[in-house]
Amino acid sequence: MCATRAGASRPSPSSTVVVVDDDPAVRRAMSRMLRNAGLRVASFSTAEELLQAYDDVRPSCLVLDVVLPGMSGPDLLEKLRASPPTPPAIFVTGLIDAHQSLKRRGLGKVPCLQKPFEPALLVEAVSRAVAAHEPASH
Repeated sequence: MCATRAGASRPSPSSTVVVVDDDPAVRRAMSRMLRNAGLRVASFSTAEELLQAYDDVRPSCLVLDVVLPGMSGPDLLEKLRASPPTPPAIFVTGLIDAHQSLKRRGLGKVPCLQKPFEPALLVEAVSRAVAAHEPASH
């Protein structure tokens, strides 16, 4: 089941998070949540837009809507994984059964947030994903 609540943690301020969601209001809201947490954000309305800019963006984390026009979020992640390295990803969805579909595709370990979700949940998921992918060098 996709998550809807959690406690907050701090993401790295040097992280650039890519948000891909076709709903402009949702895309703006998620971008604002992440910027308020001190993150840099690049947002796109389609997977294809991101692919065109991918090499310039160099994301630390991907926040991908499951259902997008054209290439879906899961299809995008699979395409990116074919040419490593791939940053960690988080799926967001309004679909109730999305987690089962992701598991069938072998993407069940990718965090999935059920819309609507608390801002702290998104920030925490991104923070954990980035920390797991890029351990701090102290």
